[in-house]
Amino acid sequence: MSLLSASRTAFRHPAMPDDLFSDVTFDISPGDRIALVGPNGTGKTTLLKLMTGALEPTEGALVRRRGLCIATMDQVSEAPPDRRLLDHVAAAEPDGAEWRAAMVLEGLGLPAEIHDAPWGTLSAGQRSRAMLAALLVAPADLLLLDEPTNHLDADGRAWLEAWLPGVDAAILLVSHDRAFLEATAERIFELRRGALTVHEGGYDFYRGARALAERHAWSAYEGQQRRHEAASRAADKRTALARGVSKAPDSPGLGDKAFYKAKASKIEKTAKMLKARAEREPEAPKPVLDDAIPVFDWDFVRRSGDLPLAVRGLAKAYGDRRLFNGLGFELGRGERLAVLGPNGAGKSTLVRILMGLVAPDAGEVIWGHGAQPGWFGQEAEQLDLRASALDSLLAVRPDQARARLLLACLRLRGERAFQTVGSMSAGERAKVALARLLLSGANVLLLDEPTNHLDLDTREAIEATLATYPGTIVLVSHDPRFVEAIATRTLTLGEPSR
Repeated sequence: MSLLSASRTAFRHPAMPDDLFSDVTFDISPGDRIALVGPNGTGKTTLLKLMTGALEPTEGALVRRRGLCIATMDQVSEAPPDRRLLDHVAAAEPDGAEWRAAMVLEGLGLPAEIHDAPWGTLSAGQRSRAMLAALLVAPADLLLLDEPTNHLDADGRAWLEAWLPGVDAAILLVSHDRAFLEATAERIFELRRGALTVHEGGYDFYRGARALAERHAWSAYEGQQRRHEAASRAADKRTALARGVSKAPDSPGLGDKAFYKAKASKIEKTAKMLKARAEREPEAPKPVLDDAIPVFDWDFVRRSGDLPLAVRGLAKAYGDRRLFNGLGFELGRGERLAVLGPNGAGKSTLVRILMGLVAPDAGEVIWGHGAQPGWFGQEAEQLDLRASALDSLLAVRPDQARARLLLACLRLRGERAFQTVGSMSAGERAKVALARLLLSGANVLLLDEPTNHLDLDTREAIEATLATYPGTIVLVSHDPRFVEAIATRTLTLGEPSR
């Protein structure tokens, strides 16, 4: 018996003229491992809220099995500031088994040394992982996981991948992490352009099925267009022939005018039949293409010297916790360095030191001749929240046509280009910040988790754009596919000393 099923479900926000999605039909069964994918803004979070009952559909039905227990991050509350971390996670389980809570916390990168820490002393990333830990130990028939890997390093992601197969509950997860989807999902729900498609297979199967469907759609459309054009040409030829035949010859003995008019009428009738047949053929819709990020000529990015960046003897510690000491490296023009390592190893701190936002305890950062660094922060801190998306781009390059085109390609079209950054979702802010950086003319890009909030299509489009970028890149990312596509070198920071 299904745990939850949707039948021809639709939802429309009160302020929206059209449905966010419609005719959505699916079922979730015990043991399912489902990934819900689709571009930002298509309604994935809204669909999760419909499943939990936080929202009601505007049309159709969504049926839950009697007594169904759904666990979701929205139901895991923040703790009082003085509450012990381990107590908060253990309380999510009815019998409060501390050993199980401790095991999950450690697996998600929160070691035993901080299990006694008050909730109020934890960082935002630590709290997010603690809330995920509480969700994983809570009893449930269906787990809804929304971006569970966003604050996990490689070890934490690997632990979660190994943990999920042993969970008794069915799992539906929303993630833009391709490697994680490949390892965990067995069914794919794709929400795109207001419709949901169910793919009965894993992520690799889904990607192949989607590519095949797109090829079939183009083949059907182009075939229908060819047949229509051929029929139209044949009909036009018959019509022209009919006009010629209808003119009776003046020479005696070659028949009267009535004979030729009748013959022309038959030919004209055939022409009309050909046209009608072409018009009656079911029209194959033209496949919808999402605009790709335009191919830049990068003429506005000035060439740096051969050695745009050198780091000598860099050290940084916070109290008795040393992040790195004696760190040094050089980057030649055009090199792409991926900075790797577990959470807390100092990756973001290193990027901020390079950008001059944080002072090192020792060592120096040497920018070479002609180097112009530009920075992307994890939370898009470099943006003015009061400015519109368009104004944010025009502030770095007053080229309205190029700015509007780039925003449109990132699905920030029409009035959304004039929306203030502060009113946007995390994914939309990330898109604005990346577009702003790409237009800035920087020839050294410092990217701190640039793909965290981006949908799969946008990640791949950014990868393709950065592949043609002529400058130098320093990249921090937990997305292995993104690192593989961009990096030419890696630098791994070790576990911080305690």
